[in-house]
Amino acid sequence: MSNEVELKFLVTEDVFSHLELVLNSLKVTERQDQQLENIYFDTPEQALRGLDCGLRIRSFRGLHEQTIKMAGQAIGGLHQRPEYTLPCNDNWPDLHAFPASIWPADTNVGLLQQSLMTLFQTNFHRRTWKVALADDSLIEVAYDIGFIDANGQQEAINEVELEIISGSVEHLFALAKLLVTRPGWQLGCASKAQRGYRLAGLSAEPDVRRMGFVPVTPEQTVEQGLITALEFSLRHWQFHEQLYMQQPSIGALLQLRSAASLILHTRLLYTEVYAALTPIDWEDDLQWLIEQLSWLDEALVLQRMQFEYRQMLKDAPCQHELTSEIARHEQLLPTIEQTQGLFLSVRYCQTLLKLSAWLALYKVEKPDTPGLTQPIHSLAVLSLENSWQELLSLSKLGDALDHESYQRLREMLRHNLQVGVCFAALFDSERQQGFRLPWLNMLGRLSDLEHIEWIFGAANCMACPHQQELNSWLQRELKPRLIELDQIRQRGIGMQPYWELGERSD
Repeated sequence: MSNEVELKFLVTEDVFSHLELVLNSLKVTERQDQQLENIYFDTPEQALRGLDCGLRIRSFRGLHEQTIKMAGQAIGGLHQRPEYTLPCNDNWPDLHAFPASIWPADTNVGLLQQSLMTLFQTNFHRRTWKVALADDSLIEVAYDIGFIDANGQQEAINEVELEIISGSVEHLFALAKLLVTRPGWQLGCASKAQRGYRLAGLSAEPDVRRMGFVPVTPEQTVEQGLITALEFSLRHWQFHEQLYMQQPSIGALLQLRSAASLILHTRLLYTEVYAALTPIDWEDDLQWLIEQLSWLDEALVLQRMQFEYRQMLKDAPCQHELTSEIARHEQLLPTIEQTQGLFLSVRYCQTLLKLSAWLALYKVEKPDTPGLTQPIHSLAVLSLENSWQELLSLSKLGDALDHESYQRLREMLRHNLQVGVCFAALFDSERQQGFRLPWLNMLGRLSDLEHIEWIFGAANCMACPHQQELNSWLQRELKPRLIELDQIRQRGIGMQPYWELGERSD
């Protein structure tokens, strides 16, 4: 058995010359150039995939070898999986040749063998360089160009993989940093096998996912809770990055930004823990990314005015001028190509590399810090209570709040709900869902005000002959929404906080 540890990158052009240029400045001990053909197998019921295993036969230079990859983990672009590779005589696998210990106790290996079928194949040209680095580290750089073939369809392979032959993960990231110095590199969170399953129609087509809660557990320490939150956020981020590159949508971008914002938010919740660990070097880059995506708020408002609020806008004074202003602002938004270019930029890829490297390499530099080993439940209760009291301080200002107060409350409410995202999984699901529901409803209603706010702002730029009528119409539209918000807010204030009722019972 070997433990495969590698970084994967998708690239948008032929990078052979770039790799040669960078790697020739280092110590290359071996080069290879070969054509590889891989056939992937599973049962009709995908029993191997259900065990989180991947099975393939690789053929090259007239030889065959079978490989089975076991359950592993992926953080950012770093993939770590145990794998077993054995020579074989033909292009059909023999599961009995692998150690019996790799299978769960009740696995019927004979039945699996009888049920195997081919799913898809990959054919690609691979160039490799073995690079010797400091401390006897040896890293193989592989550049693959070819295709995945499944069900008569093809998907291009254009990937760079960096795999540790010997040595440390630290040098793996150091080499990656040297290579990612030009646009067009994207950390790959999906393997060729995962892409093949999707192309073969054996995986559901990806779609926008709601974030849900960070999967913290009561047994975790505060340090473990932080790492869980960061890994959870990074997976959510990268899923929606890949989704946007394949199926561009505002929804995918909003989820990506929410994940990046959640990572930044952990700095407020886990301040003491961060101070005890290796210093981070990615906070400025995350701020930069969120600023790059700040246009999303207006884009969502404009989109909703085109669809959800179209009928309402037909009754607005200055409708023609308003429609023209909406169109003008839409023209100013970044294009899909520009946004995809952001995700292929050097700084963006380097940001994900920094995050991945920190998660893989961080150390506890101040082990005597009390907060490191305390149960996460203690921090959860403290954080939720502090956030709740801040929210109440504004929510209880009066039975009726004006528009300006609700604008301030919106940002505070987003902060409060994000604290819940980090810790709600520790508590009884029915209680926390009941408590969060009115506040989620309020946030939704506050989002409904954003198109009215946008029109208020746009009115100052429009040459509208009925400006006063427009302002009066906006005030009439605003009033019933404020009344509804007051009603939701009063219900929310009356709810008992779920963290005061103890941990979840399971």
